[in-house]
Amino acid sequence: MKHKISDLNRVQHIIESITNIENFLGDVDLKSFTENLEKRAAVERMLEIIGEATNHISEEILYKKNESSPWRKIIATRNMIAHEYFRVDYEVLFDIVTNEIIPLKKDIQTILENLEKY
Repeated sequence: MKHKISDLNRVQHIIESITNIENFLGDVDLKSFTENLEKRAAVERMLEIIGEATNHISEEILYKKNESSPWRKIIATRNMIAHEYFRVDYEVLFDIVTNEIIPLKKDIQTILENLEKY
């Protein structure tokens, strides 16, 4: 049986996952990240949740002109981590979570604010 989760709940899951990534990494550098199985696994799981939630949010909510996040790439990253786990490049993953997560967080918070208005 499939669970019906609202767009609002999925957006909240994304924000929670981003916050978790920020907490997991703190001041961790690339070397520490790549050598720490627990940090890598935790970040991978949060990216899976972000990608899965993104994949199930209504397109009319995600794809607006004022949001710039690459939603399709986020979904593709989730699919690669889940289905092609043996190809994960941890340097690329670290770059994503340290350089691209902030613009994503800004966009998803804007979406949350818009959803909470209704």
